[in-house]
Amino acid sequence: MLISQDMLKTIPSFFRLLFLGLTLTFAIVGVYKLTEKRTKKKAKEIERIESHSSTKENCEQYALVAVRNGWFPCYKCNGIDSIFLYEGEIWKYGKTCNGEGRRYPSGLPLTNLEYETEFFGTEQECLILEKEKIYNYPNLIECKKRDFVLERPPGNKIDK
Repeated sequence: MLISQDMLKTIPSFFRLLFLGLTLTFAIVGVYKLTEKRTKKKAKEIERIESHSSTKENCEQYALVAVRNGWFPCYKCNGIDSIFLYEGEIWKYGKTCNGEGRRYPSGLPLTNLEYETEFFGTEQECLILEKEKIYNYPNLIECKKRDFVLERPPGNKIDK
């Protein structure tokens, strides 16, 4: 959908600046495009999730986020075993229907991470959202500033 000049005038100035900033950012930086192989893999995985008739409710899609700057394990970083994350950056996306306490009964895998629920819904909704976030991870600003592309968050061993 294109935004006309008349529509733009009705948007508060803050949002106009935000829209302009995002537009310029994408024009300068560009958007990471999935390879054809990963695009097909993502579509196949989402199709499989949609065809599965899960009846579980009260699930959540979450992120494990760095609470302080530091080095974190990186499971798929092309030959390096750790990566520096800044506070607030994503280490892992996940889904659980049991809550944080039952998903991580012994505590989070690293002490400098925080569990943040991003979405509540059915298991199917949470799985699809988790998948979308993992595959779109390379488009986050935190990823764009690196000299290399990570296909998924450092704490996600696979696209799941």
